[in-house]
Amino acid sequence: MNHRYFGDALISKYEDVSIIFPDDSTYEKTRQVYNRMHDLYPSMIIQTLNRAALKEIVSFVTANDIELAIRGGGHHIAGFGSTQGGILLDFSPYNDIVIDENHKVARVLPGARLKDVDDALCQHGYVIPTGTVSDTGIAGLTLGGGIGWLLGKYGYTCENLVGADVLLATGALVRAEDPGHEDLLWALRGGGGNFGIVLEFRYKLSRLPSVYCGTLEFTENDVEAALSDLFEYLDNHCPSNLVVAPVLHRHKNSMECMLSIDFCLSDSIDYSEIKNLEEYLSQTIKHTYLTSDFLTWQSWSDERFAQPMRGYWKSVCPEIMGENMPHLLTDWQKRIPGPNCSVMIEHLNPSRREKSGVESALAIKTMNYGILFSARWTSSSDDAKYVSWVKSAASSITNAAEALSYSNYTPDEENTKSSVFSNSDNRLSFTKKKYDPLNVFRRNHNITK
Repeated sequence: MNHRYFGDALISKYEDVSIIFPDDSTYEKTRQVYNRMHDLYPSMIIQTLNRAALKEIVSFVTANDIELAIRGGGHHIAGFGSTQGGILLDFSPYNDIVIDENHKVARVLPGARLKDVDDALCQHGYVIPTGTVSDTGIAGLTLGGGIGWLLGKYGYTCENLVGADVLLATGALVRAEDPGHEDLLWALRGGGGNFGIVLEFRYKLSRLPSVYCGTLEFTENDVEAALSDLFEYLDNHCPSNLVVAPVLHRHKNSMECMLSIDFCLSDSIDYSEIKNLEEYLSQTIKHTYLTSDFLTWQSWSDERFAQPMRGYWKSVCPEIMGENMPHLLTDWQKRIPGPNCSVMIEHLNPSRREKSGVESALAIKTMNYGILFSARWTSSSDDAKYVSWVKSAASSITNAAEALSYSNYTPDEENTKSSVFSNSDNRLSFTKKKYDPLNVFRRNHNITK
């Protein structure tokens, strides 16, 4: 049975199945993903949550060894939200969120984006700790980990996942939180999309805290000294309710080197934590933005990362920041080839780990820092220049310190388990073989052994 015949049969059988074929007028727009470097053409794009239809789709791709891609927000830098010649399951139209007050759980469909989640929950005084770009899909964010502004208070997004409906390659539908599926729920927390199709995510609801958020800015000659002071502060004095994310970038017009220190302080009475931070930074401080509105702050990074462009990223998570790290990072900042490039440092606040009792497959959960080298541009003729900068910069860090990679920031050619997943006890491999022995769900950072 060819792809077209199968698709037509599905449409005739199920009223709530929509299929976009290559000759349809909406195909060109729908096939596109966030990273325009991935110019992929699926044989058809299927949009449905009909579970009977989805079982038939899984059976068809398994029997015919067809690549199956699954899209939530389509934001992954590796382009996993599409496929060349395979079948794309596009869940982006399905973004409903239901608040279960009795069980303090949010039930979220797989097409929801962070803005959908925030808009639905915050008005009721709830929150799920998510990421920092509002257009990101929560499905991929969760399965890869989830770093955000409430990391210190509530942990990674995946640590707040308490259940999920998962369609397996066999056609069986299981609840990941039920007895006998402990390994599956553990693996969904940071182990990627390796195990099945998640049709509903269930998250623990947390109280929306009061916040004080903003940006401290340093320019040119002050950047390296400020970064050095900041690392000293983060290593020794940062409280768990303060999330700090410094970004090294260059002014979009003058290309002047700049350091923006974004911060989100939660549940503070007098903001003394920010005063302590400022005292540690001996240079002149410029406040470029301040807000106590969490919803506004959640979209603060959108301008840097939201609009689709060509892009290449590499993530490095060193165990410690050595004395030479500020000089090394600012040196690569000076070599930034264009205005849409940056070196973002995420402080994975170790003090929060004392409060986390949730088991997860997330490899970086024991790391203290993450460094993201990101480049975005518009013309394919510039690919080599931007990719080279990212690769060279990331390589200089990995040569200086043993490092893991955060899977949500890792490109497709680094499709290796050892760099993005923790598997010292082979638990991930065991879980993969148990739930997807034929590797039907391979369009991801794949667990192959």
